[in-house]
Amino acid sequence: MATVPAPRTWVVGEVVTAAKMNELRDALNFMLSPPLFILGHSVAQATPNSANYNLLFDTEVVDRDNGHSTVTNTSRYVSQTAGYYALSANVPWVTNGTGVRQVFFLINGTTLAGWVSLQAGASGSMGLSLSRRIYLAVADFVEVQTFQSSGAALNTQTANGGISFEGQWSSK
Repeated sequence: MATVPAPRTWVVGEVVTAAKMNELRDALNFMLSPPLFILGHSVAQATPNSANYNLLFDTEVVDRDNGHSTVTNTSRYVSQTAGYYALSANVPWVTNGTGVRQVFFLINGTTLAGWVSLQAGASGSMGLSLSRRIYLAVADFVEVQTFQSSGAALNTQTANGGISFEGQWSSK
């Protein structure tokens, strides 16, 4: 868990010590390397027809705050540091021109925290991207959930980067 540093208030006549300067160093180090995660999945996922589905992530490009597991609850990023996170998800599906496609952010398995929806077009090939700034307390978890109504299970694409889920701590 990263500790968000509190700014020091200096007083007149205060003596500068190594410990006090280390507080400044720690604050700068946190801001230069805040909690960040970039997740992906190595194979296509079959999203069911007309049902919500939590995407799974088996690949960590980076996870600075150890909020994701590739073994347990792989759909979740669990906040280790409270604050606002800039989140983004990209979900490309294989070609199919029928129905709608939707992508949601879900907090703690219940709270909808942003969504995007699009009707499938004639070309059939489509992907959706969702970005949102969301507050997460310590131990809150966020998931990327999808819905599609093509008439059958529909795979996500693995080409051109496939599905991705990213987030970076931005402020208290």
